[in-house]
Amino acid sequence: MTDRPSPERPDARLVRLHAERGDPHARLAGALADLEGAGWGVLLEGPRALAAQLAAAVGRGTLRADPRLRLDRDALAGAGLAAAALEADWRGAQAVWLLEPGPEDLERARRAGVPVIVDATLAPGSEWFSRGAAYVTYRDSVTLTGHGDAPLCALFGAGEVRAPVGAPPSDLNVALALRDVATLPLRLARAARTASALAERLGGAAQTAGPTALLLAPDAVADTNAPLGGVLLAARSVSGGVLLTPGLEDLGRALALLRPEGRQEGQEDRAQGREPARHGERPEAQSAERRDFRGGRRGGQDRGRDLRRGDRDRPDRVEGERPDRSQPDRPAPDRALSDRPGPDREPPQRVTFEAPVPNLTLTPLPTPPAQEVTEEVWEPEIVFSDSPAPAHAPLPIPVSGGPDAPEQPAGLPDVHHLDEGGQDPALGEAQQDTAPAASHAPPARADERPAAPAPQPAPAAEPAPVMLPPDLPGGKEDPAAGLTDEQAAVYARLREWRNAEAKRQEISRFIVASNATLAEIARRVPYTEADLRAVRGMGPERLRKYGQKILEVVRG
Repeated sequence: MTDRPSPERPDARLVRLHAERGDPHARLAGALADLEGAGWGVLLEGPRALAAQLAAAVGRGTLRADPRLRLDRDALAGAGLAAAALEADWRGAQAVWLLEPGPEDLERARRAGVPVIVDATLAPGSEWFSRGAAYVTYRDSVTLTGHGDAPLCALFGAGEVRAPVGAPPSDLNVALALRDVATLPLRLARAARTASALAERLGGAAQTAGPTALLLAPDAVADTNAPLGGVLLAARSVSGGVLLTPGLEDLGRALALLRPEGRQEGQEDRAQGREPARHGERPEAQSAERRDFRGGRRGGQDRGRDLRRGDRDRPDRVEGERPDRSQPDRPAPDRALSDRPGPDREPPQRVTFEAPVPNLTLTPLPTPPAQEVTEEVWEPEIVFSDSPAPAHAPLPIPVSGGPDAPEQPAGLPDVHHLDEGGQDPALGEAQQDTAPAASHAPPARADERPAAPAPQPAPAAEPAPVMLPPDLPGGKEDPAAGLTDEQAAVYARLREWRNAEAKRQEISRFIVASNATLAEIARRVPYTEADLRAVRGMGPERLRKYGQKILEVVRG
């Protein structure tokens, strides 16, 4: 931390800042404070140290934050600061954290009586203290160094010097920042020119978010691996769109990232433009190139070099050449000259070679002699009337001989109507099974005639079976069932964001988050990432990619 102003021009001092003597932390903090026009500056290790320093500066309470800023809400909550949206009334908040505020934003904060924290991470040295800002902060050091390998944060202010509360950055990170900050003015100027030219090319499709950044539509471009503010072209999704920083890339690279199909069409057009020229070459030129190549081989490197310079147009360039003995299949020069068509010679005739047609006649295979097939003649079977009658099957119900005769068990034949020597072999088993029962039955008299069987009552009709509906599993329960009106509104906003995010990434919407997960989020209304981590379905990867965005959507 330092409050020592420098009489030298701030950006000129950055060039040889790494060569100055003294404490590296004090040198870097003092140079950056002079660049911002601040009275003091504090270098901090990371987001948690920055949150603790802000809480010590503005106090604990509500912090209104710009939705375009990707803040670590867990770190702010740990320091006692609750990040909230800008749409509500600013009165009563401890401070407002804005990205490139306009005059109307600064006037609104002045009327509300809240201090303004300007985020100058993407555009250091914009002199916000002269416009009414109370604090200026750097959330990371990507713009300062051009890379993301030396993480540190910074907080600057005017007036009373604030004592450091958070942890300072490491000496290595400070040394890297001292080395790379020398090129900061040049990198900012290059990025500002590219961003201005890109804004002119895109017109109303892009909004400026400072001198070095543009705000595009949500589906304009996908997120890149490079961080915002570095030397590489970078894009990052934020609330309301996509922030894009061109870095040190040229304008064509940025346009190619925004419209990759245009670059492919341009490559196809250039390839098609070269094809007609390649197909339109004369055969004489091609043959001359082939003769030039052969002549170079026969006459050596010097001869080939002379031919390429223009001697190949001379008509007598081949007369003095010796035939190549290493190639016996090539004709001699005089014979080649005689074969060439001249003005008094007839052009060579085209000879068409026709391949001989092979004899495809095949010897037929021997045919086996046909075998005579004898047809079977069906003769009907004649059944005479004196044939024995078929045996009667056992009756399924007991046969009664009358009210005085005992009932005959089922399966026993009527012995009075059978022949003396005839017995149905099919009833052998039934007779054996019922032999004990028949031995106890009284013998029937020979002079008695069997009585006619008593009429049996008609069997009662079986009642119609009762058709029960199948026991099928019920339908899938609606995950949004049981939500209150406020929770239903949060659930609707989450689904709308989920569908837009899936369309932007061209993936399935359930890969981003399922309806059950969104309903559980709306039911719990998480405030921090720790609360969101407890929701079922929010894994570590999903929490890392969409955690901050989901919390912003939940808070409206």
